[in-house]
Amino acid sequence: MNILSNKEGTLDWLREKKLITLERSCPVCDDDMRLTETRDRYDGLKWTCKKRKGVDRHSKECSIRKDSWFENSNLSLPETVKFTYWWCMGISQKLIIQQLQLSDHTSVDWAMFCREVCLESLNNQQNQLGGPGKFVEIDECKIGKRKYNRGHIVEGQWVFGGIERDSRRSFLFAVEDRSEKTLLRLILQRIAPETTIISDCWKSYSNLSKHGYQHETVNHSVEFKNANGYHTNTIEGHWRHLKASLPQYSRKKEHYESYLAEFLYRYQHTDEEMFLSFIDDVAKMYNKTL
Repeated sequence: MNILSNKEGTLDWLREKKLITLERSCPVCDDDMRLTETRDRYDGLKWTCKKRKGVDRHSKECSIRKDSWFENSNLSLPETVKFTYWWCMGISQKLIIQQLQLSDHTSVDWAMFCREVCLESLNNQQNQLGGPGKFVEIDECKIGKRKYNRGHIVEGQWVFGGIERDSRRSFLFAVEDRSEKTLLRLILQRIAPETTIISDCWKSYSNLSKHGYQHETVNHSVEFKNANGYHTNTIEGHWRHLKASLPQYSRKKEHYESYLAEFLYRYQHTDEEMFLSFIDDVAKMYNKTL
């Protein structure tokens, strides 16, 4: 990454991407603060404002990281960028820890920060799937069941999902149950009227046609596709990829929402494109005017 070849180049790139503010006002006098070099800070620069005359004389300073993605990080700016880039590229946590010589705790925290960006980005994209002439497959899946009473105990979680055919548009929700009340609310929220919805024969889907949808069902106990040629292979493939993407150990139920967000974010982006999109989403999180 050429942007990390020297400190000046790194800072210029961070400011260009709006990951670090280009200007800051003094909290005392409201004048523009100056960016000055320093040896007493990790990054070599700090914001300062010094007034030596009059009743308003003061001396204020703050980190260039203030109110940014980096504010609470103990990593250097280049280390943080490297972690983010490698995480976006799908590099394993183990390898990132080795390369940056991080503690497990630091690595876990930063992976969680990254998933939170994915979650906020997806929450800002609440567009409906489907519409007239579109096909959306839906299904529910139990994730985290321990098979045959062996292996590491992982708390199970029901997930409800939908995927629009011939696109990379989809949704996933961690749900407490598979009742019609729970699933129908999400279907009405995320799937447009007049969509053809394809599902299995789970009873919670039995009234979809009453809510403005075309509904096709596949009875998986006797067939892989119904008499009209409809199947749910796409959403079933989605489940396989989701399960493969989840951490094998130390999964916590309260983090499933962020695991699902990471999976969907990666599904929407290629590796290289994901890093640039991710950086843009980080900037938007900390600069609401973008």
